[in-house]
Formats: sequence, C-alpha cells, structure tokens
Amino acid sequence: MTSLANKGQLTPALFVMAVRNSAVIAPYQFEPEYSPGEMRTDSDTDTSEDEAIDNNTRVGNTDWCLCTNCSSMPLSDECVCCKEINAVSHRLAHTTLCVIENEDFRTVCLNAEVLRVSAIARADMRGDNVQRISNDVLRHQAYRQFTYWIHQRLGRHIRKVIPSCVVAKIRTVFPSSTGHYTGFKWPE
Repeated sequence: MTSLANKGQLTPALFVMAVRNSAVIAPYQFEPEYSPGEMRTDSDTDTSEDEAIDNNTRVGNTDWCLCTNCSSMPLSDECVCCKEINAVSHRLAHTTLCVIENEDFRTVCLNAEVLRVSAIARADMRGDNVQRISNDVLRHQAYRQFTYWIHQRLGRHIRKVIPSCVVAKIRTVFPSSTGHYTGFKWPE
C-alpha cells in the first residue's frame, strides 16, 4: 500500500479506505527501536544498589545511612540509602544531603492533590472504579511517583527498591490507618 502511495498511484482517500479495510493490524510498526549499543540495562545504572541489598547486617540499624534521614527497615532489601542509588544522584543538588529535601520530591511525591489526580488517572487507564482515595492509595501512588521520577519506568515485573529515607517520609505524610505496611516485594 505505502509503495503505491509513495508513487502517487494511491490517493489519500483510497489509502485511508484501504487501511480501514485491511485485516492486518500492526501496532508499534513505526516506533523507534534501540540499537544493541543503546539498550540500557539495570546493571548500568544501579550497581551499588545490588551490593546494598545483599548486606544482611543492615537490618535493625541505620549505620549504613549516608543522608541521615533513613529509618531502620525490617528487610535487608529495604535497607538502602538514597545516596547509594546511582539513578538518584541526578536529583541531588550539591548542597542537598537527601533526595527528600528536593523541592520536586515534595511536589511529585508528597503533594496530596498531585497524588490524588495521578491515582484517578491510573484507575481510569486500568478501568478501575475509584470510590475513595485513602491514605493507603496516596501512599502507594507516592511510591509509584517516586519510581517514575527517578527511574522513568515501572511495570509488572519492573520493580525498584525505594530508599529508606523516601519510604519513611512518605509513611509519615500518608500513614496507614492500621500501622501495618507491606514493604518491598520482588516480582514473582
């Protein structure tokens, strides 16, 4: 079809009609593709993150914290400081000790109205019915927002550990009514 259109043998109206009558749907056929050299892997950006996660001596203390805002976490996977995640460094100014001090962090991850609207948009895209936006919903949306803000991607099997300082701050602003928190889980 396109070769005929390029040669001037197919008018725009006939081209549209041919496309509408075509039984072949080829989504993403015009999307740009990465060359092998351009592909970014998780190991390229978060090398120190993996080292921190393997360290079981971190549970029950905050000796590993470099920003002075981390809290003791129950799982070794969660005992990570914002200063240990390479992807966070572009959000830290030279005078900023911790990512939670960044003005954009407060806007993107702690502003209840921003989180409410993004939670509604997410529910709308998923086809979910939103009855009530609770602190639990706002807290989970804040976690998502942080991950998108830092890593620019998130998905079913794309999970990133959120630094302890960020988790603690989000939990302070949007506490659970029961006092229980799920914590980080790797995809199954």
